[in-house]
Amino acid sequence: MKQYLESFEQSLKAMNQASGTIKIKILKLNQFIEYLQQNDIDKIDDITTETIELYRVEIHKALNGVAYQNSILSVIRQFTQYLYKQNFIVSDPGKDIQYAKIPKTLPKSVLTPKEAKRIIYAPDIRTITGYRDRTILEILYSSGIRKDEVNQLTIKGVDYNDGYLMIENGKGGKDRIVPIGRIACRYLENYIKSVRPELLIDKGVEHLFLSLRGRQLSKNLVWDLVKKYAKKARIKKNVHPHTFRHTCATGMLKNKADLNTIRKILGHASLNTTQIYTHLTINDLKDVHKRCHPREKDKV
Repeated sequence: MKQYLESFEQSLKAMNQASGTIKIKILKLNQFIEYLQQNDIDKIDDITTETIELYRVEIHKALNGVAYQNSILSVIRQFTQYLYKQNFIVSDPGKDIQYAKIPKTLPKSVLTPKEAKRIIYAPDIRTITGYRDRTILEILYSSGIRKDEVNQLTIKGVDYNDGYLMIENGKGGKDRIVPIGRIACRYLENYIKSVRPELLIDKGVEHLFLSLRGRQLSKNLVWDLVKKYAKKARIKKNVHPHTFRHTCATGMLKNKADLNTIRKILGHASLNTTQIYTHLTINDLKDVHKRCHPREKDKV
């Protein structure tokens, strides 16, 4: 099995997939191969559709979520398809495997515009870190990018004159350009011109947001600062960086932005992922209907 796995890995590299993505795929396939060996399946010709379905059951028994199950099945299907196309096997046992239906769940917390502003205004912009944090919050709300994408922003990948961010190697290893609003641009410009130079120690560092040591932000700093300022603003909702992503998307949808535009901004691979936000606006419409329609004031 090992030689075929190594061959598959090389094909992923040749397709210029992100190294992190490749690492995760190979890890999942190693787990699958371990399962095969435990069941005395040592040859790729012996992998059947039934084998893969039984592995799905094992994953389910381990109490893994549907999305995780599907992500493993996706990698297995890619692997078996590769084996088939390379004529290593005579038929593709993964081609008829169906993904499990993912239940639609609404984002648990979306901020109102007033709540979002209360958090954004919480940092003390008279301090270096306070101004940096305010800029991060403005960008999170304006762009809806992920916290890891904030960490990866580079000084060369932002343009406060034209108002955009370049997200390099985002989720799924994809690049995209994301627009940001005028207020976020103003804070970004001031941060780059006046604040970042105060944090910069090594001129070779290209990351946009820097720690007090002049380095790239730690993995959890954006999470921590959002929590910190939500608490300072006395917001009772469970607020985290992704909350701003949900809030950005919901606000744009309420203001008549089309779903495909929101999909591109958020970097969703499928429109199905973006459509979850329509449920939020429908709930808002139902609330307004219940509160304002004259018939709703009548007794049953």
